[in-house]
Amino acid sequence: MANRLPDDFEDLQPFMNWACPTELERNEKRWSSTMEESRSFYDAMLARGPAVLEYLGQFELADIKGADLVLLNMCLALAEVSATIEMYENPQPKYVFPIERFVPVHDAWSLSNTGARK
Repeated sequence: MANRLPDDFEDLQPFMNWACPTELERNEKRWSSTMEESRSFYDAMLARGPAVLEYLGQFELADIKGADLVLLNMCLALAEVSATIEMYENPQPKYVFPIERFVPVHDAWSLSNTGARK
């Protein structure tokens, strides 16, 4: 993983540990974070979301690498943590599928196999 973000998004640097490359790792991060950590990340990403999506929208998905991929992974983490904030109000909610049993089979797929535009 790159250790930086694109220049216009350096304000998100404190949240680099959310930029996990797989769905399983993003879910593990969500479940292991406190509610305060989750809220802080969620608020920061939600505020910057439109600019992040506009920036990433200029690239083909298969071409996103380095610092841009870190930013994309942070967007994917926002999708994961939104359930904590918006639905459960708890990073380890009761009555949901246990995270240790969650094994997404598509995590090993390359981004180039996601149907990106040619």
